[in-house]
Amino acid sequence: MQISAVIIDDEQNNIDNLRELLRIYCPSINVISHAHNVAAGKNCLLENNPDIVFLDIQMPDASGFDLLKQLSHKNFEVIFVTAYDQYAIQAIRFSAIDYLLKPINVDDLQHAVEKAVKTCEAKAQNHKLENLIHLLKWQQNKEEHRIALVTLKETRFVKPGEIVRCESSNTYYILFERWRTTAGKPAYFSV
Repeated sequence: MQISAVIIDDEQNNIDNLRELLRIYCPSINVISHAHNVAAGKNCLLENNPDIVFLDIQMPDASGFDLLKQLSHKNFEVIFVTAYDQYAIQAIRFSAIDYLLKPINVDDLQHAVEKAVKTCEAKAQNHKLENLIHLLKWQQNKEEHRIALVTLKETRFVKPGEIVRCESSNTYYILFERWRTTAGKPAYFSV
């Protein structure tokens, strides 16, 4: 899964360094944009809708915390990247995935990115399940409509009304479908 990222830092050399570290050590991260201050950072986030934001804390016009306070909706994960260790508790209060100190340690960066990627994947899976549930509710009365369910072995076409329940299992889902055996008794299986 390719993960989009934005870097917000007031020093271009820090942006360049982090971009290069991500390119070499975290190839699943695609840096799509960057900004040098809070005002430009806010616009960058609104325009790009990234999965992850690498955010400096101390910048000339305002702090990274000030930027997060300005956003009414935060649909991305935050990894703070700063030269100051005294803001760690405040970063936790902003639900940061991690807190990296400059100069960046590659192992710490990889660990932070792994956590962020797992969170992004879980969000994507939850979104897919929500869409499926919405579709099931919407199509419940339309018997002729079928949903294509892709498995490792085949693609099955199932009527929404035949789905009994849906469970999440890591990055997969399990659907339990009702069907009839030759004896006419109901049975259940998972897709």
